[in-house]
Amino acid sequence: MSLTGNRRLYATVASVLALASTSGAAWARDLPALARLLTPSYTAMSYAGVCAMQRQWTAAQPRGTYGTAVHYAEHIKNEVIASLSHDDARTVLTAAADRARRDARKQLRDNVMASDKQEEDARLTAWCVGYASDFIAGVMRRHDADHASFLDRVRLAKKPGDTTQNP
Repeated sequence: MSLTGNRRLYATVASVLALASTSGAAWARDLPALARLLTPSYTAMSYAGVCAMQRQWTAAQPRGTYGTAVHYAEHIKNEVIASLSHDDARTVLTAAADRARRDARKQLRDNVMASDKQEEDARLTAWCVGYASDFIAGVMRRHDADHASFLDRVRLAKKPGDTTQNP
């Protein structure tokens, strides 16, 4: 092999090693932990979306420092996916949204759905005023009260390296 051939070979090997070490750091991010951190706010947003079918919801829905459940979901999403690659962000967002939808469907099946339309409407109102409002307000309250700790857990989950300690 010529000197030029050796240089190309070394350059190729160096490039492959550089790519492998860079992608390894990305793989070490704890994407499931980031999705778990985002899921409660997405669940709150899902609940708010269901309750928005109720006329009185707009005026009665829980509000916090950042606004309504939709505003909190947007704010928390931005904190969780900041600095992630497009693919990592999509993975985190999809996992959180899937979990939130599953939970909302289960809540509706278990607590709202009824064969009688009037009974179902009454159950939806009770669920929105009770469980859903309490859940949404709790997400807001916890995020506002413990924001620094939340950001620390996000940073830890994004840190390349050992991910054996989940937040």
